[in-house]
Amino acid sequence: MTTLRVLTLLLLVLPAQLFAATLDDNVVARVGGVPITAFELQRQINKVMPLRVSFHGGVSAEKINEIKQEALNDLIERAYKAKYAIDNEISVPPSMIDEQIEKVRAGFKTKKEFKAAVAAETLTGLRAAIYRQFLADKAEESAVESKVLASDEEIAKYYAEKKHTFFMPRQFRASHIMIKVDPASNKEERAVLDKKASDVLARAQQGEDFFDLAYYNSDDRTKYVGGDLGMFHEGQTEKPFEEALLKLKVGDISDLVKTRFGFHIIKLTQVNEPRQLSFDEVRLKIKATLEKNRRDQVYAEWLASLKQKYAVERTVE
Repeated sequence: MTTLRVLTLLLLVLPAQLFAATLDDNVVARVGGVPITAFELQRQINKVMPLRVSFHGGVSAEKINEIKQEALNDLIERAYKAKYAIDNEISVPPSMIDEQIEKVRAGFKTKKEFKAAVAAETLTGLRAAIYRQFLADKAEESAVESKVLASDEEIAKYYAEKKHTFFMPRQFRASHIMIKVDPASNKEERAVLDKKASDVLARAQQGEDFFDLAYYNSDDRTKYVGGDLGMFHEGQTEKPFEEALLKLKVGDISDLVKTRFGFHIIKLTQVNEPRQLSFDEVRLKIKATLEKNRRDQVYAEWLASLKQKYAVERTVE
């Protein structure tokens, strides 16, 4: 018997050994014989809980039960996949489990703390839970991921049909100095700020360093980088701001521009004209789109078939 055949047989026997070590008292459900333990359920509840409750106030008994059911359903779905992996002789090398155990162990200060944390579940039970998770992941990879890959021909066809949608709008890079004006300010206060903005504008137009002017005078947090706004595309800024940009050439400084935030002095530093994106620029994006759309359908059909094939036995409600 070859070494590969021996290893395969060993890995196929391993799930049964791990499942057999699970005490019935700790099992909350089974899917085709694959157990879901109370320890797994509690871990999944701990994972779901922060995503479903507010940080303010308590959690009602009704909400807790809702979260418990959601966590159990997640684990039942995972067990379907693990059972599929076992039936289709999909295996996981023990080294993967060992590596994950070490990652868990590393989360504790001492080995003693780790042993205490897994004492009730036992290390064997934890290994079994990790094994089932890896089996589920491998099953999904085999049954779904391998069937949704988009070919080069499909990607090229999609680009040809929707080429007009892959268009980069005009992009700008600019720096600005903002003199903030409180909407609640009175006429006299606005006049003072108007005077300040006009004085700073005059200094900028006379050639004073724009970075320094922004650093010492701007009320925007971009002051710390000389007012640099980075790259942004057409349509992302306030209308008066964009209208001023469109009138500038690279290196030009605008007159005072008023928006709802206050007065702006703008220096245009770069313009990238609108252009058609090439196939190479969007190929990966198209591939991801095609595969995601296909994956949703393939996954739903696969899971539905598993639900028809494997019975679920719940020992808790």
